[in-house]
Amino acid sequence: MITNSPPNPSKVVLLDCTLRDGSYAVNFQFTRRDTARLCATLEQAGLRWIEIGHGMGLGASSPKNGVAFETDEDYMSAAAENVKEAKWGTFFIPGIGDADDIRKALDHGIGFLRIGSEVETFERMRPFAEQAKAAGLVVCANFMKTYAAPPSEVAQAAAEIEKWGVVDCVYVVDSAGCMMPEDVREYVDSMKQKSNCEVGFHGHNNLDLANANCLVAMEAGATYIDSSIRGMGRSAGNAQTEVLAYLLKRRGYDFGIDCFALFEAGEKIIQKLNVQAQGLPPLDIVIGMARFHTSHMPRFKRAAEEHEIDLRRLILEVSAVNCVQPSDELIQAMARDLARIQD
Repeated sequence: MITNSPPNPSKVVLLDCTLRDGSYAVNFQFTRRDTARLCATLEQAGLRWIEIGHGMGLGASSPKNGVAFETDEDYMSAAAENVKEAKWGTFFIPGIGDADDIRKALDHGIGFLRIGSEVETFERMRPFAEQAKAAGLVVCANFMKTYAAPPSEVAQAAAEIEKWGVVDCVYVVDSAGCMMPEDVREYVDSMKQKSNCEVGFHGHNNLDLANANCLVAMEAGATYIDSSIRGMGRSAGNAQTEVLAYLLKRRGYDFGIDCFALFEAGEKIIQKLNVQAQGLPPLDIVIGMARFHTSHMPRFKRAAEEHEIDLRRLILEVSAVNCVQPSDELIQAMARDLARIQD
């Protein structure tokens, strides 16, 4: 019997889907320039798996599924030109996209393909998974609306997919953001017991559990975890990359991600594009990271304004020394140090 346990940190993949799932939040209106800027930013911030394109995948742009601002080719060429070290990939749903769409993606240098299907129709994924694997791609099978089937059925489908010999990871997908942590654990447990495929988790945040569910999925043995900047995504959005990267670091999975670079991207790019507020703002995240009590905020704001420095960095630096009762002397000393570094 296969046993499951928290994965080795070297095997864990944090996959950012801002430019794919996030496209739902802007009615598929990401531009080529948006894609180029965000791809470069994500890579520079330390992300090594970046998904792009129409929310419903290759070949989806249409009046029925939503007309994207750019063509698939425009999105893919923007990624290819701006991603130098990371893997970038796209989503694909059989019946929406076809084999020719995958060939076009291969021509642009795609690194991974995620194929989506509901559990009862998983066999539809096979020819496209074989096509992608034959071209050397990392291939993921995503069980859309996983919660519509019991864990035993999902696990059996994963075992059948493993027999194909072409799929690297099978995903639990909480499309409606309805799963409780114990549900996530049961699905991942069942899949790990039935197959040797890597397991992934894609969670939505409708019950405000996406980040927590990602942690539970990892504890149960999942190695691929999805997130997006500001939690940007369809409906209530996804797990939030800036938050999840920090939470995973506390669990021993340090991806070397620069959260402040993602804060900047969220404020300067995502917040201006998104038609609805999603995710936690950076200051609230930093307060949690620093174990900072907001009763001290007025003193920190005064020091940050006086020395013209980033309030969030000041909170982190001071709290690393004393997060309970920081003195005015400590706040001022740290503020001066940050001002010198900044200059």
